[in-house]
This record gives sequence, C-alpha cells and structure tokens, in this order.
Amino acid sequence: MALHVGAGLTVLVVAFACFAFGWIGGGDAKLVAATTLWLGFGMMLPYLVYASLLGGALTLILLAARRWPLPERLRRVAWIDRLHDSKSGVPYGIALAAAGLLVYSDSIIFQHFVA
Repeated sequence: MALHVGAGLTVLVVAFACFAFGWIGGGDAKLVAATTLWLGFGMMLPYLVYASLLGGALTLILLAARRWPLPERLRRVAWIDRLHDSKSGVPYGIALAAAGLLVYSDSIIFQHFVA
C-alpha cells in the first residue's frame, strides 16, 4: 500500500508543478494522481503513456474540428459550443479517464478481486 501512496504522491508533485506552470488544469492534476494511487508504480508508466497518446489524439481532433465553423444546431448546445471555442482548453480528463479504464484490468487491485 505504501508503494501506491508513493506513486500517487510522486505524480501529484509533478502534476502540480505542471499546473503551476499553467500546462494542465488543477482537476487534471488531481485526477492523474488519484488514478496513479489506485494503479501503483507497476501500472504507472502504461497509464501515463496511454494518457499521453489519448490526450494527444484528443487535442489533434479538437484542433482540426475548431478550424471549421460549428453548425447552428450544435452551437445551441452549450457544452459543444464551449468545446469548439478556440479560447477554451482541451478537456484532458477524458483522456485520463480512458487511459485509466484501459489499464485498470491489469492492475494489482483488479487482479486481487477477480482471482
């Protein structure tokens, strides 16, 4: 259990440094640390790699979509209009959650309860 806490704290320190520089949001920093707490050091690297790849793909998709005008019907939906706004950031929590789901079945906690 101490190793899981250590993994979570390690990621929390790095994530909050990234937050302090304005690179990521505070919620994303907490989410990545909390997920790493559950996964531990053993699954930390695969989780972070998946999160990076999925976050990069999400960013590229949003940048491409933001180049085109939003249809009027979609503009009336507040969250889609906000997502399409080039002044808003990328909701990286989506990538973090998806990465967590991808690696969770290989985690020690999941294996413990399945076995």
